[in-house]
Amino acid sequence: MDFRRVIVIDFAGLGIGEASDANRFNSVGADTLGHIARFADPNFALPALSRLGLGNIRSNDPVVGLPPVEAPIGYYGKIRLKSQNNVALSGLREMFDYQTDIRTTNVIDSIVALLGVNSILITNYLSYLSNQNMAQIIPVNSDEAGFNELHQQVIAPNNGLLYFRLLDLQQKALEADGKGCIDVLNVVDQHLSRLMRELYSTDLLMITSTFANDPTVDVVPTREYLPLIAYMPAKPEGKSLGIRRTLADIGATTAQIFGVEPSDESVGHSFLDELS
Repeated sequence: MDFRRVIVIDFAGLGIGEASDANRFNSVGADTLGHIARFADPNFALPALSRLGLGNIRSNDPVVGLPPVEAPIGYYGKIRLKSQNNVALSGLREMFDYQTDIRTTNVIDSIVALLGVNSILITNYLSYLSNQNMAQIIPVNSDEAGFNELHQQVIAPNNGLLYFRLLDLQQKALEADGKGCIDVLNVVDQHLSRLMRELYSTDLLMITSTFANDPTVDVVPTREYLPLIAYMPAKPEGKSLGIRRTLADIGATTAQIFGVEPSDESVGHSFLDELS
């Protein structure tokens, strides 16, 4: 595929079950998605995310209201945090940083400096993102404001990287508000349904999360596998991406799309060739 734009939506705070090293982070039994689904009403459903394959990630252990679908339109899998520094911003750095022959840098600035395409970040003020000097930062303080900006940016014919970090889900999780988490996911799913109609055929949409926060567990953040969904409007046929070892695979995939070449010391491995 000849992608011209990568859109990353970060469901910050959403985990999908304890990671293989959960015992090292007091997170055995953590399952953000599974646990908050218990707060939903009997008609709970996330149609857009289900079509994309969210339920298929856990086909062997389905979440209430999210059964696997027969023909998902997105590629789907689990991805994990490799960093042993288990804090909320670790995943963000891991996702975008990569190693050159001489230093550590990041995909966000590199694609602007090397290729002249855009990096647009829709987020609140986080130090890591604010320090990307070549990116256009659009500050927002709620998901509603963020999605309004996202829809405007998506319909514009720009090339490059577009990143949006959800805010409300992590806040509701910190408040231990499981019902509030469900309300957030319902609203997000409606926006995703609209977003998929707005995408260009040369777009690649990636949905993930940079950390997990199970509101039923007294640990912040919780060490969990994180969702990974990749959707191509030009090819709405999905399959499993398996279990990815590091969030850096997302940055490596973005780098390959735009012709940025990390050194062999970089930890990420692109899955671009698997999207075929």
